[in-house]
Amino acid sequence: MYFYGMKNTHPFLLAAFLCLFLAPSCSKKSGSSAQTCQIITVTDQLGTGTTTYNITYNNSGQISTEQYATGGQNYNRVFTYLGSTEMISTSNGTNTVIDSVTLNSDGLIVTDYETIGTTLNVTTNTYSGTELQKQVQVQNGGTPSTTTYTWTNGDLTGSSSSTGTSTYTYNTKASEAGDYWSIVQLVNYGSSFVKTAHQLAGYQIGTTVENVNYTYDNTGKITAVTGTSGTSVETISYQYTCN
Repeated sequence: MYFYGMKNTHPFLLAAFLCLFLAPSCSKKSGSSAQTCQIITVTDQLGTGTTTYNITYNNSGQISTEQYATGGQNYNRVFTYLGSTEMISTSNGTNTVIDSVTLNSDGLIVTDYETIGTTLNVTTNTYSGTELQKQVQVQNGGTPSTTTYTWTNGDLTGSSSSTGTSTYTYNTKASEAGDYWSIVQLVNYGSSFVKTAHQLAGYQIGTTVENVNYTYDNTGKITAVTGTSGTSVETISYQYTCN
């Protein structure tokens, strides 16, 4: 899938181009009692390539660790939390990338200071309520790159930057764990800067059009998301633990 602005140090294929997450837990729909479910395995298949992410959580339900392999290297991502600060350490045993993330009172990412060797990338997000309005990215104190966003009925429907514009469409189902924005942000950040009312159904960036479809189990949980663009098909599937 072709997503805008995703960090190169976060090689999640589904989100390879978009820099945009929801809570990692969901409520299982049943006739008797509700269960809290969390995604513990994410399998990303694109062509002949497959990447599997194994996820653990802390006692507060926040993502704690993530292990995956890509490009012949094993990666370990560790999340720690202190008040409104989230630290993310991503290492392949040789190199380590550190993200220092500040969250606002809604649990949304306000700033992300990412250190890759001698490179410092700073991302600053501005909100109206819980809706992302502007994102500014600066590398090593250089020229800022600004993206602005538009919303309709609780959904992110457009973005604009110096490189072009994008539009997004949605289905009628309420957003939940495993939908597009949710899984992209869970795997890469463990926290959110985009929370929409509904599930993303497709988008267009320039001339690239992507259709997004979901598979659900008999309780209503999302078990897979598929992105199709021309002849390219990518499928992300999940395993949950519920208690």
